[in-house]
Amino acid sequence: MMPLTTPSPDTGLMTALSLQEQIWQLNHENHPERLNAAALLCYERSMALLPQLEQSSTANAEAQTHTRLAAQQAQSLLRSLHQTFIRITLLRSNETGLFISSRPRLEAFGMALESGWQLACLHARTLTPLPPGFWLSCHQLFTEIHTLGWAKRSLKNGSSLGALYRQILLLGISASNRLEPQKMALLFKIVREEARFSDLVQLDQALNEQGAFIYQTDSDEAPRFAHELPEPEQIWWMIETQGTLKQLSSRLQLLLAQSEDRHFEIQLIGRLLQEWAAPPRRQHFRLRRHGGEQIQLISLWSRCWDIAAGHIDEAAPEPAKLNICNISASGLLLQGESLSQPLQAGEILMLRRGGQHWQLGLVRWLSLRGDGLSSECGIELIGRSPEAVHIAPITSLGADTLTPALSLAPDIRRGHSGMLILAGKQYQAMRMFTVHDSRGICKVRATRLVMQTAYYQFIETRLEEVIPNAQQEE
Repeated sequence: MMPLTTPSPDTGLMTALSLQEQIWQLNHENHPERLNAAALLCYERSMALLPQLEQSSTANAEAQTHTRLAAQQAQSLLRSLHQTFIRITLLRSNETGLFISSRPRLEAFGMALESGWQLACLHARTLTPLPPGFWLSCHQLFTEIHTLGWAKRSLKNGSSLGALYRQILLLGISASNRLEPQKMALLFKIVREEARFSDLVQLDQALNEQGAFIYQTDSDEAPRFAHELPEPEQIWWMIETQGTLKQLSSRLQLLLAQSEDRHFEIQLIGRLLQEWAAPPRRQHFRLRRHGGEQIQLISLWSRCWDIAAGHIDEAAPEPAKLNICNISASGLLLQGESLSQPLQAGEILMLRRGGQHWQLGLVRWLSLRGDGLSSECGIELIGRSPEAVHIAPITSLGADTLTPALSLAPDIRRGHSGMLILAGKQYQAMRMFTVHDSRGICKVRATRLVMQTAYYQFIETRLEEVIPNAQQEE
């Protein structure tokens, strides 16, 4: 039997280009029945192709360039299909006659919104801004649905038009570019399940003191949080999230009561409970930088560990050089091309300005420019001069296998008495570790989980014992 093979990325791109050509040809079809059947077939094939087009690679700059080009082709496919389904709703609205059913028009609205939802998810996954006109077209679809009184009508898949529209709005107020891929997939699932519990309200009075997410149906913008209406005389809508927040709170309590490890979902729901009530405000003043000041950047765990250990790998890619756009007490806003040093929310970095020492950073959010290979990212500064060490958790059987870790000295300003950064999940309250560093061996106790991403744990530690040299040699 011949072994199964995975289609090459080039094959996926060729298939996407062929599909794109088929979709463009649909522009000449004005019969709604034939157009709908052809569009649904193209949509099904496009959705099946997306995983292949979205395969990411951090192997080298060339692979990352190919990945972004494939993602752009995926976006082009879904954008064209979304516009095609919107055109079908217009064609259906022109159908007249005594025996014309409203069901085809209803389902056309459903596909226009469903394709809009999938397009919004795709742009979130690829960390790129939505295309111009996206929000205006979604708002206009809802306006027409609302006028017809169809917002609560059910589709064949059991959803409703109003719920689909609210999914898109909820995703629009979520800071998805701050999420690791695992949490982003959970976000889409939560939004699909909980959007139906939110409400849409047309405002006829001022906002209350808590503020709200508001938008206008004749604008090309997502809902934004405000404490007062910018132009009270105009028509504003509000997405009321209290029902969804109540559902999320119940969901969180159930998760906390379970014994299985669901920390990704617990972390995400905790974030959404805050974001969907009122987005967090900036904690630090940002100083804008001018004059093209740059910073060197190294990414990926193994590379960062080698830099901290002072190892020089002649074959390793050169550090990326990104522009510093602004700086605050806790971090930096960077812009530039970083193909040789791949970036992802939740990843650690090593950064250096000029001839200064390397310091440890964490990618808090990341956005890519849809028409190029440039990125913009927010970096939290974790600590200066991290040390490369090896650690082993101490168990009842003795010390476990040594694994690489990074160590930071105590920092009163940042509020910790020493920190270990570990790949994976090794934290347990009061757990003991042996730490092998340049000075020898010591035992430390984990006292607090400072923070956690999908890839790393930042653990505050307390020194328990320094193992004398004589014991180390035994």
